[in-house]
Amino acid sequence: MDYDLPEIAGIDWETAHRYIPEKEVLRNVLTEFVSSAKKQTALLKEYQGKVLENPSPENFASYRIQAHAMKAALRSLGSDLFDSAFALETAGKEENLLPIDKDTASFCEAFLQLAESFKIITGDCDVAQEYDEERFFALVEKLDAAMQSFDISSLQEAFEAIQSMSIPSLYGAIVKEMEPAVRDLDTDAVASCCEKLRALR
Repeated sequence: MDYDLPEIAGIDWETAHRYIPEKEVLRNVLTEFVSSAKKQTALLKEYQGKVLENPSPENFASYRIQAHAMKAALRSLGSDLFDSAFALETAGKEENLLPIDKDTASFCEAFLQLAESFKIITGDCDVAQEYDEERFFALVEKLDAAMQSFDISSLQEAFEAIQSMSIPSLYGAIVKEMEPAVRDLDTDAVASCCEKLRALR
């Protein structure tokens, strides 16, 4: 690795470098991780609540997909939290309530603590990013393609990047409409929202 990063407990920068060799790209990935951490953990807790209230295959699937997305982010950063995320994803896949009930809260707390530790590198990323029209519509196309191919990690990554922008009110209502469609993996609804955004451009 031809650049230095501060030591962070539970992070193997050499592994991160293998996944993301460019320092600036890694910084952008860390920035997105920090800015989306609260939402990611809130979603996992929301799906946990739904599973515990109604352990249906659909609710287990929603929990599993969210745990998978968080696992993918942790893997690319060489985090030792990967194993915990994998265990929760497996619990969702196997419809095993015990780990979901017992371990979700502690995992989410550790996930948020990791995001806080990354602020040494990224700074505080809670402020919305400046709107960029070209980047916004590039993300819309990325999101649409990810939904069509059922690439859940890329789908969530693109949508979180969109949400982190100060979006003009012209598009804001459609982005808000898109949120449940992305959450529920509704391919037709996502495609419809993307088409509405293109038509307004």
